[in-house]
Amino acid sequence: MTAISNQLLAAHRIYSAPKALNPTELIIYLTISVANVQKLTRERSIPEAFAATAILPREWVVPISRNAIASASGLPRETVRRHVGRMIETGLLIEDERGGVTLPQGVIKDLGLEPLLEALITEFARTAEALIRLGVIEVKSD
Repeated sequence: MTAISNQLLAAHRIYSAPKALNPTELIIYLTISVANVQKLTRERSIPEAFAATAILPREWVVPISRNAIASASGLPRETVRRHVGRMIETGLLIEDERGGVTLPQGVIKDLGLEPLLEALITEFARTAEALIRLGVIEVKSD
């Protein structure tokens, strides 16, 4: 449990560094990101060109409503509404003409987040190695 908790804390520190997101905004930001990726992977085969940090075509990005964010995150609706408004003002989110909100296109590159992705992957690898060492995860070769 300590390794997983440490992973969560490290991820929060890494995610919140560039724009100083507070914990509630981080939950909202990640909820929107995860919702987009989950919907995208359920509905279509992703070409290899978009498998890493390439910018997705705008029509592939699915907006999410404030109510859906509240439901998925467990945050109160009013809290979501208030924080989403602030995040739109700071440029972390945009209102989508289809309804709901999305991340701005190219946000990883525009905000210089590529180094943060490397740090996240490094922390994830450390956590996985610790869990393997502790016997929580077993690696099998087929």
